[in-house]
Amino acid sequence: MSDAVLARLEAESAIRRLVGLYCDAVNRADADAAARLFAPDCKVRIADGPEIAGRDVLVEGMRQSFGAFDFLRMQCGMVAIDVAGDKAKARLLVHETTHKPGADDLGELWGNYEDEYVRLPEGWRFQRRRYTLQLRARVPVSRLQRAEGLELGFSFEP
Repeated sequence: MSDAVLARLEAESAIRRLVGLYCDAVNRADADAAARLFAPDCKVRIADGPEIAGRDVLVEGMRQSFGAFDFLRMQCGMVAIDVAGDKAKARLLVHETTHKPGADDLGELWGNYEDEYVRLPEGWRFQRRRYTLQLRARVPVSRLQRAEGLELGFSFEP
């Protein structure tokens, strides 16, 4: 395997880990951990909102966003990564489920991130993120069903 191929694979692996760490931080509502994954001069735009510039501004926005929910679950699936030296781009599919305290419904969001990454001395970081919302839905909790007596068709035991 050539050095160039190995370097690209290492970069792709590190970027996938970065995205995983971000999703984990969001799911734990840890704005500080999430913000550390961004370059100091990052730029982020969520849907039709204004562009946010700088990690210090971003962390405050995350704290407010995370604080609005008593339940927040994010899943990200990477579609494509293009690495060019110390910079990279990727597209991610995103699904979020949220619940606000006292609400009788869940929020469901589906969208995409268009990401740009930069390799800094501390590793790969988000340089620019653009989130496009594709669908937002409210699901009444009363419509959710619990699967009483659900039996799995498989077992993890030998």
